[in-house]
Amino acid sequence: MPKGTLLAFDFGLRYTGVAIGEASLGVSRPLHTIETTNDKDRLNQAMAVVKEWDPVRLIVGLPLDKEGKDQSITEQCRLFAHDLEKLTGVKTSFTDERYTSLEADLRMKERGLNVKDRMLSQHAEAAAIILQSYMESLDNE
Repeated sequence: MPKGTLLAFDFGLRYTGVAIGEASLGVSRPLHTIETTNDKDRLNQAMAVVKEWDPVRLIVGLPLDKEGKDQSITEQCRLFAHDLEKLTGVKTSFTDERYTSLEADLRMKERGLNVKDRMLSQHAEAAAIILQSYMESLDNE
């Protein structure tokens, strides 16, 4: 497992969740959500987060369909990850993100958050789940 800070992204065309984690501790937490429909703006905001936190690895949740196959958004996500890696020089890894948004919503509901608060936080929470899943998969190798 890489040692140091990890950043995860739950890529979306309007909302991209961001989470941070510490590899040696194996814990992650939601950071914030990038809200934009502009690809360049999304990338610039993601690069600013990378610059601020100086991670050793970037993890991007790969949006696959129920059968684990690419869907229309998958290629845009791969392009985002590729561009982010190229511009920051930080290695990027993918992990399956199926059902993370649903799991994030359920977790927040259990904590008593109302619908509006859950909608605002869901993507960052999903990014934290993506990152946690990535770290756990490395532990099992």
